[in-house]
Amino acid sequence: MHGDSRAALWRPSSGWVPKRWHALTPARFLIYAILAFVLIGLFGRIITFPLGHDEQIHVSAGRLLFQAPLYQALGYNHLPGLPLLLHTLYALTGDSYLLLKGRLLIFLCWIATGLLLYRFALRQTGNRHVAPVALLVLVAGELMGPAGMLVTNNFLPVPFAILSFDLFLRGLDEGRIRPGLLFLSGLAMGFAAVLKVSYVFLGPPFALAALLLPRALPFGERVRQVFVPLIIGGLVGCSPALVVLISDPYGLFAHTVRYFSHGHLAYWEQATAAKAMSFPEKIMVAEGVWLAGSGLLALILAGVFAGTLVRRAGAAALAWWPIPLAAALAAFGALGAFVPTPAFPQYYEPPVPFFILLFILLYRRLDAEARHWMAAVLGSVGALALISVTPRLAAAVPGVAQPVRWTGMVTHEQGQQIRAVLDRAGARGRVATLSPIAVLEGGLPIYREFAAGPFLYRVAQYLPAADRPYFTTTTPHGLSAFLDADPPAAILVGEEGELDAAFASYARLRGYRLLPIGGDETRLFVRPDADGLALLERGVSHNGAPLSERTAD
Repeated sequence: MHGDSRAALWRPSSGWVPKRWHALTPARFLIYAILAFVLIGLFGRIITFPLGHDEQIHVSAGRLLFQAPLYQALGYNHLPGLPLLLHTLYALTGDSYLLLKGRLLIFLCWIATGLLLYRFALRQTGNRHVAPVALLVLVAGELMGPAGMLVTNNFLPVPFAILSFDLFLRGLDEGRIRPGLLFLSGLAMGFAAVLKVSYVFLGPPFALAALLLPRALPFGERVRQVFVPLIIGGLVGCSPALVVLISDPYGLFAHTVRYFSHGHLAYWEQATAAKAMSFPEKIMVAEGVWLAGSGLLALILAGVFAGTLVRRAGAAALAWWPIPLAAALAAFGALGAFVPTPAFPQYYEPPVPFFILLFILLYRRLDAEARHWMAAVLGSVGALALISVTPRLAAAVPGVAQPVRWTGMVTHEQGQQIRAVLDRAGARGRVATLSPIAVLEGGLPIYREFAAGPFLYRVAQYLPAADRPYFTTTTPHGLSAFLDADPPAAILVGEEGELDAAFASYARLRGYRLLPIGGDETRLFVRPDADGLALLERGVSHNGAPLSERTAD
């Protein structure tokens, strides 16, 4: 007998949990303690993770959205989902502590992902052990690195992808069609793609499934009751991108497709940094994600459960439609990961959540006796996941109680220092920098040509001539002439290595004065004709106040 027996399985749509599970047994206490440790360690790791280069483009786009065109002015090179999320967050909570709020958004995204995964596992299996193992497997991989810690669009689509899959299954649960849930499934699917364009891989498997299921329904009814609600939801979910596509089609195309296929590619072809350009090199990167950490542990569980299911119930047991759908989504995500060049580990993360969903679905099909024997496998994999992630989480726990170490607090304080120094020097005007977050944290204006941080500036010289009208920036060779036309009040360097060299050189050649603002690498150059610069260098501000007295924020 396989797992469809209701004597062995809970109804997936019931959500009912036996009362005896609520007793705080030692095993249950241990699970709660582990989850609490993971939660605290995860918060500490996110909140103290070093500032990443990728965050510059996303945070500044979120802060400046609707003040200037997202693509042709701000140089954004992704779909507009994350800037919309961040802008909404800043509009609701104020435009200070920009990075800190972004990191908190990432933490909330982790919470949402954990809750969705936990509820999905419990609904599908009715087993109190599967859900914690699924959570531990998720945190044991690449997402513990920059992909899951920084304010970027690498991790944010994950909860929407899981939610879309869960809603699709519930929309067709027990043969009962629920168009409302299918619409919401499409909505989540569409917004996942708006957050990161690589998640368009969700579309084909879901669309095909919507045309084929339920099999007992005539094709016309499937289209009307399943396919149409799903597609309408998808269109609504990706409507932010559709609005941009209609209003600025060439700008969107130039800053997404053309940017990555021309300027970005040419930049990396000449770069000396380690990179994966060829297909064999991409295979090596994929191996490091799929055959290590989360990917490997999830595939081990899926393989063991699938083998056990086939041995006990025959290969036909694998034909239950959610299983091939999860496998198809993982396969499409894996294939899509090889499209971008060069390859980075975060590109190969999208299939991993579906590896996890797959082993949960396979476990559901096991009979009671098989589940009993698989308990040791679940426990072993969960223990391995916990062991692998414990050093990183444990190291981050002390930072939770030390707000002065939080990256968002440090960056905000740096921004306030920059503002205070410029106020004392009497310097007025924009700040030229490839690290705009700190300047924006100080409430100071930046050049929109550098709002994308290093990402547009470093590829500008490689852009095809036909695309350049759609980009607002300059090149390292043209930087001096560009800044001479509208000299900055100050120049901030130190975070972008060689890319900062032209800015620092310009500052020295034009007589900008270097003023201390704290930090090991960051340097602030102030325009030599600033009203209070001479007084500032003698120890007082332009209004006569001693430097020891900080100006009010």
